[in-house]
Amino acid sequence: MSWVNHRIDDRLIHGQVVIAWGEHLRPRRLWVVDDRSAANAWERDLLASAAPGIDVRVLGVADAAAGYVALGVEAAPAMLLVRDLATALALVEAGAPVPAFTVGGLHYAPGKDKLNEYVYLDAADRERARALRARGVRLDVQDVPASRPQPLDALDPSLA
Repeated sequence: MSWVNHRIDDRLIHGQVVIAWGEHLRPRRLWVVDDRSAANAWERDLLASAAPGIDVRVLGVADAAAGYVALGVEAAPAMLLVRDLATALALVEAGAPVPAFTVGGLHYAPGKDKLNEYVYLDAADRERARALRARGVRLDVQDVPASRPQPLDALDPSLA
């Protein structure tokens, strides 16, 4: 199994992902699954250059779901990033059997409630989290490898 982490982070590739998670997990491949970024050549190129020494691919949801199982049986460790709970749910609904997501950063936006310093949810996010959990997907909150993961519903009992 080569999938070592599935992360939800609205910043996609940034220092925490490349430095903290990269050094901890040592992924050889990094899939950014985001329809908007996949459709924009400039964003694809920018994201592909953001993690030196790692094979970065920027894919839409349909392409990622289609290739998910095949990459999962390769020997080299791989990490998957999505921007939000909507994309995480779309990926699972498209057929990718993701067992869990690490919620690493869903930052403040108007209408969102603070759960901790780096996770804010609105009603639509909560509905998507419930839908993921109903499909058997575990959601743990953890910003960096050195912090202890917590189930998302421990921070928001309405998700239980």
